[in-house]
Amino acid sequence: MTEVKVKRCAVYCRKSTEIGLEKDYNSLDAQRESAENYIKSQKHNGWELLPDHYDDGGYSGGNTERPALKRLMADIAAGKIDVLVLYKLDRLSRSLLDFMKLAEFFEKHNVSFVSVTQEINTSTSSGRMMLNILMTFSEFERSVITERVLDKIAGAKRRGKYCGGPPILGYNVIPETKKLVVNPEEAKIVQEAFSLYARLGSSLKVIRILNEKGYRSKGWTSQKSRRHMGSEFTPKIIHRILTNPIYIGMIRHKENLYEGEHDGIIDRALWDKVQYLLRENNHCEPGAKRNATESPFKGLLVCGYCGGAFGITYSNKKNRRYMYYICVKDHVRGERECPLGRIAAGDLDKIILRQLARIFQSPSMLVKLCAELQEQEQKRRKVLQLQQAEIEKAQQQIRDQIHTGGDIVSLKQDFSELTRQMAELQNELQSLGEIYSVSDLAETCDSIEAIWEELFPAERYKLAHQVIDKITLYEDRLVMNVKHHGLKSLILELKTGNDVTVSVSADADVVTLTIPVLVKRWNGRKLIVVPGDKDFPEETFEPSALAKRLAQGYQWLGMIESGEYPTITRLAEGLQLDPSAVTKTINMVNLSPKIQKMLVESDTPQSINRDKLFGAIPEDWEEQERELLR
Repeated sequence: MTEVKVKRCAVYCRKSTEIGLEKDYNSLDAQRESAENYIKSQKHNGWELLPDHYDDGGYSGGNTERPALKRLMADIAAGKIDVLVLYKLDRLSRSLLDFMKLAEFFEKHNVSFVSVTQEINTSTSSGRMMLNILMTFSEFERSVITERVLDKIAGAKRRGKYCGGPPILGYNVIPETKKLVVNPEEAKIVQEAFSLYARLGSSLKVIRILNEKGYRSKGWTSQKSRRHMGSEFTPKIIHRILTNPIYIGMIRHKENLYEGEHDGIIDRALWDKVQYLLRENNHCEPGAKRNATESPFKGLLVCGYCGGAFGITYSNKKNRRYMYYICVKDHVRGERECPLGRIAAGDLDKIILRQLARIFQSPSMLVKLCAELQEQEQKRRKVLQLQQAEIEKAQQQIRDQIHTGGDIVSLKQDFSELTRQMAELQNELQSLGEIYSVSDLAETCDSIEAIWEELFPAERYKLAHQVIDKITLYEDRLVMNVKHHGLKSLILELKTGNDVTVSVSADADVVTLTIPVLVKRWNGRKLIVVPGDKDFPEETFEPSALAKRLAQGYQWLGMIESGEYPTITRLAEGLQLDPSAVTKTINMVNLSPKIQKMLVESDTPQSINRDKLFGAIPEDWEEQERELLR
């Protein structure tokens, strides 16, 4: 008697919603029971049920982002499963593309799958056809359901009904009716946020005041009883509040607003004023990309303190555009914490280019780099030769299959693809045969700055990312990771033009350069310089505009104390200035010694500006420092 081979069977179950999962016997249990009974009926074929459960409750079939499915695939890849049993094919996936990928994965690992309620046999051509037909209808059914739900939501919003979403500060949801009701305590926070923005016109000031008062965003509990605590306010949260029409009793659906069933907590006049200020403060044209200007080093610059990337932004003054790098993580905070914050892009770009040229012009570095480039080429050559041998072996296998009567059409397609890959490898092997001397490297590095000015922005971006792996910025140093193969690519681009195709090595080895820098303020703006750089000599650093204003305040005060002018009004008349401006300038002498020292040394933080110093300044020095040096 022939011994029956044991087939290890796993059961996969899925339910789209979480409704009913709390019951003792739910849809997942019913699916598994049917699958278990089917496996028992196949006992004579050696089928045995595995004890592991692969159940995804509350997960859509429209994608494969499901924990139990991923665990199932991991076990299949590990060779633990022979047969996959499903209650119905759409339990596995409702996307035809995803299903075909899964079917290919099962076939690769010699796993067959069975639908309990559908007669599917994937070993025959008719069975595969039926499988495709069923999955096509399953995907169609999912699309119809999606359209039906979206139409229902659109109709409900036209009638002013709240259709769910993230919990809204200022409102609670009645579980039975799903309607919004005003939460009086939270409504006060929302009203204060609108009032503050209408008065101050600054999101950061609103955030600072709300956070200092201990206010927090909306806290809520999910359906899985997971508690989400409220957090401090950030620019993103405040913007979401200030632009949400629910607060004036309206419901938004795409671009349209409809009268809602709930009560508003903000009057229309205040709402209109806030929306006007938001539009005025947004200097970007409607529909335009806010930061359309790109930087060649975008994606390479990293903050050494936050670990986040530096983004690019700009400001316009007197028809001139000034570019800046900003710490993205710090920019989204309500309170600025990063010591770098914002850096002039031109200064930093100049340092990066100049230091690349200077460091690589040193003889020892050039000799070392040439040796490393040649070593990398040798490593790459060995890898390419191994790949070439594998392709030749695969081509010979295809030739043998054609001679034995295989599917000529598909085999020819495979052979053509291998031929294309072989041609690419041969081209790269030929390019590796060229050796670059120390003089080539020196000439290239010496001309980086001059050539950089002639390049288009897209070309600058391409070359920067070919040469540099990462740039980490600190207050006292700049750490650059430079790619070995990137410098070779740069040489080819500069010496032979864009018509040469270069294959870059996959080796990620880098040369790390540490450059001392100095971040300081000059004439009211923050500069980043290299100590001893001739372009920024120390003697050219003049007092800032605020320092000059402070000195002017002492001078004018002395003119009054000496009796040259009896009052500030007479002094203003003599200077032909507005008396209020003269008063504000003289009041600067009442600043604390610490703040005055910062003004004189041009080392003031971004929190200190002319508007703040000309505003109401507390008499107490400690209070001044708390308010101005925050």
